[in-house]
Amino acid sequence: MPDTRIRGVGLGNLPVEGGPLAPRPRAGKGFVEEMKAALGRVNKLQMEANQAIQDLATGRRKSLHETMIQVEKAEISFQLMMAVRRKLLAAYQEIMRMHF
Repeated sequence: MPDTRIRGVGLGNLPVEGGPLAPRPRAGKGFVEEMKAALGRVNKLQMEANQAIQDLATGRRKSLHETMIQVEKAEISFQLMMAVRRKLLAAYQEIMRMHF
């Protein structure tokens, strides 16, 4: 007859520090640093678009086409940043609704 008793779980299966299952620090940037860098890039595109508009208005720039390309790049990057923000907030709210 097979043994059907429930056995206790020992600590022998838990990963120990420095063991093969222990978390390892990553060599790259962390999430917060990546988000700060992305926000910096979006801000830079916004500032460049504003400068391009001012240059077009004052006559220092003649190409409306290039100005509009810079403005659209800034707009698309801003929309993407806002979409990421919405997803992060939704994920945070979902985690806060979980019952542990």
